[in-house]
Amino acid sequence: MKIFKIIPVLAVVSTLLFSCSKTEDVVDAAYLPQQVYLPAANPSNAPTGVYFVNSVAVSGQTFRYTIDLPNSKFIIPLSVYRAGVDKKGVVTANLSINADTVAKLLLVPGKFPVGTEALPTDKYTFTPSVNIADGADIALFSLSVDLNYLKANLTKKFAVAVKVSSPQVGTSSLSHAVILIDPAFLVPTANFTAVASAKVASFSNTSLNAVTYSWDYGDGTAVSTAKEAPHTYAAAGTYNVTLTAFGALGESNKSVKTISVVIN
Repeated sequence: MKIFKIIPVLAVVSTLLFSCSKTEDVVDAAYLPQQVYLPAANPSNAPTGVYFVNSVAVSGQTFRYTIDLPNSKFIIPLSVYRAGVDKKGVVTANLSINADTVAKLLLVPGKFPVGTEALPTDKYTFTPSVNIADGADIALFSLSVDLNYLKANLTKKFAVAVKVSSPQVGTSSLSHAVILIDPAFLVPTANFTAVASAKVASFSNTSLNAVTYSWDYGDGTAVSTAKEAPHTYAAAGTYNVTLTAFGALGESNKSVKTISVVIN
């Protein structure tokens, strides 16, 4: 009689083990395959699908460049992502420059602004490969451009295409990132208007490509670094107000504008 009681128990245990094994198989099969891609290739970066580096950094927006003045390098930070549910294992992402992509796009009307050309191969360096760590979904790399070359060609625009691949996993459709550099933004233009009422002057700062500012109100008071702010004068008179706009290169490139403000 004891034998007959044991058999049903074994049958139940066997069924549960089989059920758990099948459930685990289903979960593993649901994992999406890993792929690597370049976020900069996302068409949402611009209507044309090009990653633009063409303006000074603005608070709250993606910082698309850093400047290494001592080494005259214009550095564009980029990244490689790993797609898929499973983030196991170390994945190597190989990076290369695809000149054919730029050459073909230069022939497409309206794809690039007028005056765009391929960035010469001897004017940049880049990270050839990065490893996405086990459990991580991102690895950083950079494209480093000759800053002196950009400064000497402010009226031109330069395009370069970066390609990602991996010997371990596949690549998504976002495997090519086209980057366009417009160095014109490296040069600031100081500009402002002023309106005086009684002894208070209000200023409107309309400078272009400026990162920081310095105001000299012409009355001997302390310099202001605000973008714009009203200023109260102690006495009536005519004052020469000077605005200095500093660009991305700091003291090495600045623009100055002076106007006379009449205080009644």
